[in-house]
Amino acid sequence: YHEWADLYDANTRGVPGDVEFYVELAKQADGLVVELGAGTGRIAVPCALAGARMLGIDLEPAMLAIARRRAEEAGVASRLDLVEGDMRSFGVPEPAALVTIPFRSFLHNLTTEDQLATLEACHRALRPGGTLALNVFNPDLAMMARWMGKGSDHWEPFGAWQGAAPGEGFQAHQGYVPSAQISTTQIRVRDAGGKWRKTSIRLRYVHRFEMGHLLARAGFRVEALYGGFDRSEFR
Repeated sequence: YHEWADLYDANTRGVPGDVEFYVELAKQADGLVVELGAGTGRIAVPCALAGARMLGIDLEPAMLAIARRRAEEAGVASRLDLVEGDMRSFGVPEPAALVTIPFRSFLHNLTTEDQLATLEACHRALRPGGTLALNVFNPDLAMMARWMGKGSDHWEPFGAWQGAAPGEGFQAHQGYVPSAQISTTQIRVRDAGGKWRKTSIRLRYVHRFEMGHLLARAGFRVEALYGGFDRSEFR
């Protein structure tokens, strides 16, 4: 994210309903709310505006700098503490009522060890009875098969499936290795000066029951599983 932090908000739009979903959870939490992968504050700032006491953690300083500016402009800097940190090993100043990992950020954990380290860190951060809320992709086998059939020189507008604002100025080449469950997205973004900036993102996809096992190993009990931010049935 370092290479295009200043272009991130103009080229991504989240998932319909995700801000409202996490804001509602934050409003209900009676205590500290921790957001992992806080990025530019797209979700953390509205949660703070709704009255939640927030701690936002992200590994990328360039994203956090934008989040701090956004928090200042919104007048919630006193309610939103933004710190650089790793979701696998973060600490909290007090037990949290709620920990969230929005926008599929959990998928940046590329190994089982990383996944468990993150979930165990979340469990340690929560007070008894606290809640972890996160969203991930439901792996689409047909889509992944299409990615594997594309040549290395095939670029296309970064589609709405990723939460992006499609356009010729934001293009991607998508690959997937099924044996590792890892997708690699080569991204190029055109800035205001017409220059292409390039980066890549690697995500490890997690299947439904695999996620359940990971949560159980980390000490969690699943309270709810939804198919969307409208709390619809998972299908």
